[in-house]
This record gives sequence, C-alpha cells and structure tokens, in this order.
Amino acid sequence: MWTDGGEDGAGYGVGRVGRVVSLGTAVLMYCVMVGLQFAPDGWQTPSVVVAVPALVSMAFRPPMILASAVLAIGTRWAFVPDEPGRIGAAIGTTSVIAIIAALGVFLVHRREQAAAHLVEVSSVAEAAQRAILRPPPPVVGPFRTAAAYRAAAQYARVGGDLYAVADTAFGVRALIGDVRGKGLDAVATAAVILGSFHEAAQDHARLDDLADRMDTSLRRHLNDSEAFGTAFLVEIAADGTAHGLSCGHPPPLILRGTGVAELPVSPRPPLGLSGLLPDPVAAEPAPAVPLGPGDTLLLYTDGLTEARAADGAFYPLLPRLTAHLESQPDGPDPVALLDWLHRDSRAFATGGADDDAALLALAWPRVVEHPRNLGYPERPPL
Repeated sequence: MWTDGGEDGAGYGVGRVGRVVSLGTAVLMYCVMVGLQFAPDGWQTPSVVVAVPALVSMAFRPPMILASAVLAIGTRWAFVPDEPGRIGAAIGTTSVIAIIAALGVFLVHRREQAAAHLVEVSSVAEAAQRAILRPPPPVVGPFRTAAAYRAAAQYARVGGDLYAVADTAFGVRALIGDVRGKGLDAVATAAVILGSFHEAAQDHARLDDLADRMDTSLRRHLNDSEAFGTAFLVEIAADGTAHGLSCGHPPPLILRGTGVAELPVSPRPPLGLSGLLPDPVAAEPAPAVPLGPGDTLLLYTDGLTEARAADGAFYPLLPRLTAHLESQPDGPDPVALLDWLHRDSRAFATGGADDDAALLALAWPRVVEHPRNLGYPERPPL
C-alpha cells in the first residue's frame, strides 16, 4: 500500500522499515565485498557492487540511486590495480551499474507518477463522495449525529451505501440504505435515492408516502430494470416517538443504558422493485417506540454485520455492542461509537470484509443541547 513518500523514499510500496532494510542490505553487501577483497587470493569479488544500486533503487529516490551508483563504480575502479589485465571486466561492471541505476531511476519515476495519479483520483473520489453523501449536521433537532463510511475496496472513497438526516415539520427523519451492485452504477443509484429523500422528506406526512415517492424516483431515473436498493426510514416525532419503515433493510438498534433492542418496523419491498409486485399487500404499521434523553439510535448497513472472521463467523453486532455499552455508563458519544464499531469489526474480520459499510447514529443527550426540546421528560422502558 502507499506509505509516506518522504524526502528519501521512493513513495510507493515502501515505508520507513522498508528503506532501512534496503539500505542496510546494500551496506552489508558492500562491506562484505570490500572485506573479501583483502582476503586471500581467490576471494576477489568486485563485480558484486552491481547489486548495491539495485538494492537502493528498491526503496529510494533518484539522488540516492545515483549516489550509490557513483560509489559502486568508484569502488570497482579502486580495485583495478589489484587485478592486472582486468580493465575490460571493470568496464563491463561499470556499464552494468550504469544500466541498473538508469533503470532504477526510470522505475522510481514511474512509481511516483502512479502515486500522484492515485492521490489525484482519490481526491476526486472523496470530493464526489462529499457531494453525493453529505455528512449530516452535528446537531439535528435534539440529537447529536455522526456518520461513518468504510469502503470494502482498499482505495475506494465512494460506493453504494448511503445515509441522510433531515429535520422536518413531521419530526427528525433519517435514512440509511444499500443499493445493488458496485462501482459507478451503484453510486448513480445511491445518488437518485438520496436526491429523492432530500426533496420529498419535507413534503410527505407519512413514511409510506415518502417511500413511494423514493421508489417512483428510482424507477423513473434508472434504465436498469434490475437496479434496486434496500433502505430504512425512521421518523422521530416531536413527542419522542419513533416509527420505522424497512424497505428490505435491517432495522436500526436502540441503545439505552447497557441494553440494545431492535426498532420495530413495517416491512416493504426494496426501492425499485414495487413495480414487479402485481398487488402488494399493505403491511401492518409497526408500533411506535418512545425515545428519550440518553437514548441512541444506530442505523447500519449489512456490510458491518457481514464482516467475517477466518472461520467464517459473521460479526456478532449485538453481543459486542452490548459488552461495549457496559463500559460507557454515561452513554456513548456518537462519533466515538462509530469509530469503535469500525475498528472492532475490522479487527474481527480476519476473513475479510467484502462489502461497504455505512453507519449513522442519532444520540439524544441526557441534557438537551439544542434550543428545540422534543419534550420527552424521562427515558421510557424498552
């Protein structure tokens, strides 16, 4: 992976340890070669100096490569008086050293070009992510919010997972989702879902109507008949009651004290697939759940729970989250909570994480920090 391209580093694939190893090996080989020159007859090995610039070029930039080549050539010619009649061999060794140094400089230059290109592409991707997947405000209604995104690909910045929060006349509304596929097609699908949510969240009083509007937008804007996305919509009204609507997406978790419970939901088909159902059956509305100060609502995509250990076991979100909450007597900070979840799932996923993961947390502080007070005086029991 890319590491620091320090003043003496080649900039790609080599860190400080790699440079130390490369330089140490080159110095050791040089010292052994020089030492053997003073050993009994038969140990003359001046041609070994060709390896010095080769080793240096693995981890250093052109100035160091050229300096090592000059040192190697000078050393080779310094031993010519001890080898009468081997001028031709010295010229051949000099030519090989020059070729190796030139090739090393060329390869380092190409690596640095690749490094600059990757940095540029990553910067553009990060800007695109911020334009499409806007970070939520730090405070929405009475809630402190935090969001985090982990891409499965090593250098990826964008993907098909999404989240959004809006403060509306109907209460605080939040969205999390995961679209089918990967790459730019998935990004385009996610952009349509996010755009329709931000546009319609302020207009529709019912979550069902909001989901219908998002479904229609997705089917209208995309040509791929197989494009769809799972999504979860949650609304927290002014009295603190939360309603959840699942479009094929796992329900969020309510964190209260050291307890963790799933938010009850009304199920619907994933967004973009309603047209495939001849006569969809209306789902029974899920019971409302009262929230209050000290509660945290955690929304996530399945990239978190599908991280696997080496033995194939999936990340056990509820047990590990419950154990973590026991060490947080005052309630979790939303930013720290999401950071811990990403670190813990990465440490667990020795078998690899094959999907992006998005997280969104809405934490209601015990002491309301926002002028708007939803008016829920105490934490109700789950």
